[in-house]
Amino acid sequence: MGNALKTLGILAALAANTVAFPRLAAAGPASKPFPAGIVDLPGSISASNPIGPIYSHPWLNVNVAGMRIRTGWKDIETQDGVYNWKLIDDCLALAATSGKFIGLGAIAGIKSPPWLMGADTFTDGSTTLNVATLNSPTASFVAADVGRVIDCDKFPPGTTIISRTGTVATLSAPATATKSGNLTFSILARHPGVPFHVLTAPDSGVMPVPWDPVVLTKWTAFVAALGARYDGNANLRYVPMGGFSQTGESYLATQQADVDYFNASAVAAGYAATVDFSAGMVAWQAVTKEVIDTYMTAFPTTPPFITVARPFPNNQGGTRALNAIVAWGVAKYPGRFGIMNSQLHATSVPGNFVNAPIYNNWLTQPTGVQFLCSTSTAGNVARLSNSPPWGSDPLLSAYAAMNNSFTAAVNIDCRYVETYEVDVINPAYQTMLATQGAALKSK
Repeated sequence: MGNALKTLGILAALAANTVAFPRLAAAGPASKPFPAGIVDLPGSISASNPIGPIYSHPWLNVNVAGMRIRTGWKDIETQDGVYNWKLIDDCLALAATSGKFIGLGAIAGIKSPPWLMGADTFTDGSTTLNVATLNSPTASFVAADVGRVIDCDKFPPGTTIISRTGTVATLSAPATATKSGNLTFSILARHPGVPFHVLTAPDSGVMPVPWDPVVLTKWTAFVAALGARYDGNANLRYVPMGGFSQTGESYLATQQADVDYFNASAVAAGYAATVDFSAGMVAWQAVTKEVIDTYMTAFPTTPPFITVARPFPNNQGGTRALNAIVAWGVAKYPGRFGIMNSQLHATSVPGNFVNAPIYNNWLTQPTGVQFLCSTSTAGNVARLSNSPPWGSDPLLSAYAAMNNSFTAAVNIDCRYVETYEVDVINPAYQTMLATQGAALKSK
């Protein structure tokens, strides 16, 4: 009897200790542990906003397990087949120095490179705040440029040229900042390129059609190059996927004009509506599967993640299409198909359509979530609380909104939470981060 009890005690201890080890992906050579813990969420990196030195972000914060790196396709593949890998290399070097892991997500959609859309790019632009002109001594604006879209971070997306002289273009919207002499901008459609669409407000940006054959070929080549360079890096722990949506989330269109555009594009490409799905949703599912397959091949040891969101409105089959893709991904890639969303708040529950894929699959799949927003403003705290005007729940303190959101993430069975950097560095939150980070790692 004593020996039997001793054996049971040893087995219980082993079982308890096993829970503390990171869960490994079920398939793939030398699969990496699932990402877990508090993940810092800094701003997106680009040539004008690189990651910077180690003290620029909380790399050395003991409560931080990893860092989510976001960037745009256009920031890395600056010309067709030409890559600015240094932006990412620098992040992984800091991860190695600090002992953190990285989640690396590159966005296509509204961050697609101008060269793909037939652009000429210049680096000598000048703007004046609230003035609707763009000056460039080398752009040589011509009559054919009238109506063309300007891609420039100092003008609203979709801004067009309405008149011009050789060195000055008058635009459809005023500049959002003053910049003298070294502003980068592109004039789209000066040369043959893929079709693109200016999104309808409140959505914002210019993007090509994801199922365009040229777009798909160029994007999958980019993903393959990304994987070839970085999958073998031990500090790269997960890869949020892009290439089938506007941004990093899986939504493609929310406004009717955009839904109509993508549906028409899908029909023109040979896709047909079904009883359950519009033509756009049929096309979206097809291209999403192809992109996911590409990521899985390019990253055999690192789990790719879908950031779930409704790709089209429900009357187009949006939620059904999302659920079909998640079910397909889980079945085809057990233990490797990661699931997350970017809508965590204090009242998040497992049954919501963006949380259910996580809750229903966490035992076998890598899972995570991103905060809906930070607690940096009163309006943000109201959003996290789901209080008016965002919802009908009571307004929480900033601390409670954060803490309750973390608890919701644990209850949904997320293993990591991407947390905005302004909150990660808040001294008042450090004990909370330590406690909630431990809870996440226990999954």
